Amino acid sequence: MHPAAYELRWDEAIQEKLWTKHRVLGREVGDVVFDDPEADFRWREHRWHGRRLLVRGRTRSGRRLIVILDPIDLDEGVWRCRTAWEER
Repeated sequence: MHPAAYELRWDEAIQEKLWTKHRVLGREVGDVVFDDPEADFRWREHRWHGRRLLVRGRTRSGRRLIVILDPIDLDEGVWRCRTAWEER
């Protein structure tokens, strides 16, 4: 069972980066995190960024994305999106 995810938080710089660098929309990240019943959630340890959640899944349109989330409040299921890109 994966950690609960009920809310995603963003800052403007991340949303801009998702679009300009990766052509990913915030709603697509939400599709993967909240709506894909087959999404794969795995904890990853990063040398500089610490423990993060890597989510692999599909958007409603079928695009395969990888999403990286930082926990804000695990008990409340609140996460900050750090980045996302299309899986090739």
